[in-house]
Amino acid sequence: KVLKLALLGPLQLTIDDEPLIGLDSGKARALLCYLAVNGRTHSRHTLANLLWGELPESDARRNLRGVILKLRQFLEPYLQISHQTVALNPDAPVWLDTAVFQSSLHTNAKDGTGWQTAVQLYRGEFLQEFYIRQAPDFDNWLQEQRTWFHNQAITAHDAWASHLQAQNSFDEGIRVARQLLTLEPTREASHRLLMELLAFSGQRTAALRQF
Repeated sequence: KVLKLALLGPLQLTIDDEPLIGLDSGKARALLCYLAVNGRTHSRHTLANLLWGELPESDARRNLRGVILKLRQFLEPYLQISHQTVALNPDAPVWLDTAVFQSSLHTNAKDGTGWQTAVQLYRGEFLQEFYIRQAPDFDNWLQEQRTWFHNQAITAHDAWASHLQAQNSFDEGIRVARQLLTLEPTREASHRLLMELLAFSGQRTAALRQF
């Protein structure tokens, strides 16, 4: 069964397209997302510091054991766990929207489908409204990821809207350009792109209003 993690926007976890019910621990979800995005093996020491950096190490390690136990309860086939390390099982069927998003940008075809895929996947900022307490290192990582994916989303929206303009698909281009402005309302190039799309589509009054 395919485990799907959608992190671009509010967190969504599904198995075979059915919502994963019962994994309510914020720290357990944070650990799962961190392992999925990083895609490598981490020591228990590193993960304990990541999620409980302000606690004594013995307390942090004990809390980590409890979180790992919860993950095992719901997702054991998708994990690789030893006495020293934790990782996502590379052989398990896992779909991750951030991985598809990055791949779409790097393997974009001439017809712009890569940009289109990236735009469709970006439902909002990385782990939107997700927060856990007493984990400054995780919070720093979270902010870095949000900034990076936000900037990449701007690039994807701009490229896809420009491609649609070149193909005379003005209505869809206008829709994507408006999405672009919601991501970065003060970006002048985005306003200019929307004005051009409106003008080329014959909406001169709307273009002037946007100006």
